[in-house]
Amino acid sequence: MFSGIVSLAVAKEVAATQLEAQKIADGHYTSGASYTFTYDISSRGKIAGDLEEFRKIVAETYADARGWKRAGVTMKEVQSGGQAHVILASGDQVAAASPGCSAKLSCRVGSLILINDDRWMHATDAYNELNVSLANYRIMVINHETGHFLGHDHILKCEIPNGLGPVMIQQSTGLLGCRPNPWPMPSELWVRR
Repeated sequence: MFSGIVSLAVAKEVAATQLEAQKIADGHYTSGASYTFTYDISSRGKIAGDLEEFRKIVAETYADARGWKRAGVTMKEVQSGGQAHVILASGDQVAAASPGCSAKLSCRVGSLILINDDRWMHATDAYNELNVSLANYRIMVINHETGHFLGHDHILKCEIPNGLGPVMIQQSTGLLGCRPNPWPMPSELWVRR
């Protein structure tokens, strides 16, 4: 039993050391520091969503104190030439952006944050089966794809079984035993830029 306790303590120390090494190696890692990026809004392909409503919801999501602002991130809309391009796009345009993107989902490719218009209008079956509002889905997908822009990969499990899902779980396809959550969890409040 004692060796198990020692092994657990060593494992925790190794994990903490690895995280610290990652922070040192990646000079762009920030947590609690301020980071500002500009973004512009546009559309691609034939969309059913209202671009002005999309612009308003993106701005409200970015300004919300429950979002990436908690990681020290400020997003400022510009008319054009933003560091990020938030795009309401038809499925074929999402798929055309990269071989890794699906016509059925939203996707981030470099500076492009592509929100799938069909998902914007109807969410996904996995999300709808939980009777979660479309408004909640929209906030989640904006935060999820923006999280990729900020350096986050997908998370593959809940922090607590049946707890709120990290925003970086692919909630559009399933919640892995988590509850729906449109906002970044405290453990996600970092930026790699």
